Amino acid sequence: MTVLVRGTVEARRGMILAMRLVATCRGTRAFTGSQAALVAAMAGVSGHGHLGQEAADFSELVGSQNPWSDPEAAIAEIARCLTAPNDRRDASHCALIIALSADDPDAPSLESARWIARRLGADDKTMRDVEASAHANAARAEADLFRRFLVWKTGAREKLIRERLASGLPAVPTPPESVEHLRRLLGEAREGTVGGELARFYAQTGYDLPGSPGTLPLKVLGSHDVHHVLAAYDASAEDEVYLAAFEAANAVDGGADYLAVIMLQWHQGIKVGVFPPDHAPLDPVAFARAVERGSETRVDLSDHGWDWLSVLAAPLDEARADLGIPPGGSVAPGGTWDAAHHWPVESTR
Repeated sequence: MTVLVRGTVEARRGMILAMRLVATCRGTRAFTGSQAALVAAMAGVSGHGHLGQEAADFSELVGSQNPWSDPEAAIAEIARCLTAPNDRRDASHCALIIALSADDPDAPSLESARWIARRLGADDKTMRDVEASAHANAARAEADLFRRFLVWKTGAREKLIRERLASGLPAVPTPPESVEHLRRLLGEAREGTVGGELARFYAQTGYDLPGSPGTLPLKVLGSHDVHHVLAAYDASAEDEVYLAAFEAANAVDGGADYLAVIMLQWHQGIKVGVFPPDHAPLDPVAFARAVERGSETRVDLSDHGWDWLSVLAAPLDEARADLGIPPGGSVAPGGTWDAAHHWPVESTR
């Protein structure tokens, strides 16, 4: 998704058109409501000049009148703007986000996103399984999405994860000594460091350390919890979605499966993984800003080669600066990490 913010003007234009085409269900709906608001917010951040990219004004793409005569004209213009395969894949995933931003499962929007992906030659398992989540074979599709999310987080082979889950085992093992090592690092962490804030995160949320009995493996949640601290998003269902948008935009590859899982689970209230689902509202401006911040961050924080343990001793403000994380998020310095102050639901995992 980095192309949405960092791409050429033409590539960004094509992505916005693809998102609008989904919001209008290929011209059969008015460009109004929450999906249109998210397209407009994404167009706004896409127009900014980032990291030397040319700034642009995309306001004509988000007006009340459709900027095309019919869906065929729209897809032709989108294809003209998006010449690279990666750009077409990212545009399809951005279009999918618009469909998933509906408060409830929206089969026509999902079908429109899949239609765009097919016409662009960018159809993939993510598009297939998310569309299927609104139909009769939803359970299988959601299980496939969750497994691919685990593959993305752990680097393990999907076959191995499938076999372990079928046997009632964690997706990947966590050696007990790894959990104890993290516990020691957090116990030694000074106030104001990344580790100090992560310790506060666990204390305020009541979460056990990842890899402890009854939790997801350390390889799945360890870096994710550090991302909460670095990006300043709390443990509310709403902020889980914003953090997922940040992570998906920041990731060089693979973030779309994860974002789809989180939007289904925490926004549309569809149980995909192991946690109880929720139905958090989305602020389109906050979502778009999360995408922008993730895309601007210089280091791929989801890369398996990035050692998140190495930043625990660093002062939080210095770590954010070194990684290129722009200001933002919902948790101010010294603020609260638990979900209750932000979104009134019980915080469990």
